[in-house]
Amino acid sequence: MTRRIPILAYPAVVVWIITWWLTEPVGYRRTTDQASAWADAIHHGFIERASRWPGDAGQLVPGLVLGNTDGISESLADAMRVTSLTHLMAVSGSNCAIVVGLAFGIAALFRAPLLARVAVAFVTLVGFVALVGPEPSVIRSALMAGIGLLALLWGRPVAGVTALCAAVIAALVFDPTMSHSIGFALSVAATLGLLVLGRPIATILSRSLPSPVALALAIPLSAAIACQPIILVMSPYLPTYGIVANILAEPLVPIATVCGMLAIILAPIPFLADGLLWVATAAAWLIAEIARTLASFPGARIPWPAGWIGVVCATTVSLGVCLAVTVRWRRVGVVVAVVASVAALSMTVGAGRIAWATAPTEWSWAQCDVGQGDAVLVRSAGMIALIDTGRTEPPLRECLRTLGVNRIDLLVLTHFDIDHVGGYGAVLGSVETVLHGPTDGIADEVILNRLREHGARLVDAERGMTGSIGRMTWRVLWPSHTNPRDLGNPSSVTLMVTPGAACDSTCVSGLALGDLPAAEQSTLLSLGGVSPVDVVKVSHHGSRDQDPDLYRRVRAIVGLIGVGADNDYGHPTADALDMLAGTGTTVVRSDLNGIAFVWRTATGQLRVWRERATDPGFTLRTEE
Repeated sequence: MTRRIPILAYPAVVVWIITWWLTEPVGYRRTTDQASAWADAIHHGFIERASRWPGDAGQLVPGLVLGNTDGISESLADAMRVTSLTHLMAVSGSNCAIVVGLAFGIAALFRAPLLARVAVAFVTLVGFVALVGPEPSVIRSALMAGIGLLALLWGRPVAGVTALCAAVIAALVFDPTMSHSIGFALSVAATLGLLVLGRPIATILSRSLPSPVALALAIPLSAAIACQPIILVMSPYLPTYGIVANILAEPLVPIATVCGMLAIILAPIPFLADGLLWVATAAAWLIAEIARTLASFPGARIPWPAGWIGVVCATTVSLGVCLAVTVRWRRVGVVVAVVASVAALSMTVGAGRIAWATAPTEWSWAQCDVGQGDAVLVRSAGMIALIDTGRTEPPLRECLRTLGVNRIDLLVLTHFDIDHVGGYGAVLGSVETVLHGPTDGIADEVILNRLREHGARLVDAERGMTGSIGRMTWRVLWPSHTNPRDLGNPSSVTLMVTPGAACDSTCVSGLALGDLPAAEQSTLLSLGGVSPVDVVKVSHHGSRDQDPDLYRRVRAIVGLIGVGADNDYGHPTADALDMLAGTGTTVVRSDLNGIAFVWRTATGQLRVWRERATDPGFTLRTEE
């Protein structure tokens, strides 16, 4: 089965390239948030009414109906990303199709002529775009819907790919900077995948599956194949359960969308609007539960090569699949897709298997790879301390599962920034004691209350406090009530971990600095109590806001930096890396090295193991 490329495809590609080149210095920028004050008022009113429903349901409904994701928690957003459901929170083709189809159907019920049906649907479409705002995906889908309505009025069908190409050209004329929008690119790619691959994949699958099941599988598969190369630019992971999540969630989306839109329209009739909103939030709650449940499953993400190598591999796989669904090139396509997949996975999963075969079992310090955030474990004599939890739950949960950690004796929350406490849900019910810094508002108190409700004992950190983890002794160096500082980074809990009386040559000392700024580091140094250690958890992900005198005093052999790949903050900075190099500290970065272990052998030799060793001078196992 072969398909001719529509004539409009060529100018669409040319227009996209030209507009991208002309607007490259500018990049994508939104021209407006809302079309009018009334739309903004409807947004706020709907969000306020939805917020009456607690938890995920009230957060997700505005995203499903209006594309408004401001109220969605970081943990839910991450679960949606891990399960490939993020597209549901962006208004796109399905929303427009539901709205236009509903308007057209209602007009048909009143026996309106074709011209009146099209007019009603078109006016509804314009109002819908004005309501949700001119997002790139909305513009694309609205233009396609408009072209479809005109074709229906004209009486001559227009091929889907032709309509898509026409919509791309019109959208780029409307706003050339859309050529830089990831959302626009994903919207176009998903639609193209559905139009080109949906039917052939459904046909192939229907040979061994019932037709409804084959179609249900073909829709998310075709969209995923087309979008994956773009998604991997942002996050180098494959969603293991993405297809399953989409199959389970898709039937719920029309329920949430239609009932949510009707709740907006019928807002002047409260009992009807509230009833419809209840149905919409129930559907949204189920979608959120699907995302959270599947994101918590083992191996929810499969690592894929980062950078241009990963993009090339993913693009090759997608092209191979496109060839595989045609009769003429089927065998070639299968070979290309399989070879590219094996090559990519051998660089991640395969290399990881080899690396983990050399991993130590008796580690003392471990740094989890939780992206742009901190999560460091200290282990001694079977007891575990976890310092911070990262930004979201899935990476921490995955790390703890990998390390075989199911009980936290001491959880240290250095401060309440999201990249240090956002993943706390992964350890609910498994924490004995929480040592925390000062809170700043209700949101921080909610976190502590949930930990307490799940059996944790809360302790407010203060300089001079001491305790033990196995054979190691910990001591709080900061914050100090006699030297009060602003909340947040300046009040980060700073923990010194030193060998206790029962220690032998295998104990590993360390200093965890949280996000303590240079000014507070200097004050801490002047107060005393800082001594040389084996490991330092570098402050604030390696920002330039450091006090070199503190690091010279510490003289750590290993410096742990929790940092996300290609983060927008420029962490770790060249200044911080140069400073650590000047003190003879070997840097271990979670973005480059993944999970890392530090331990001492029975002869007292300090060793470092890294899950990944992408830097030329790094090895999987080094002896310091």
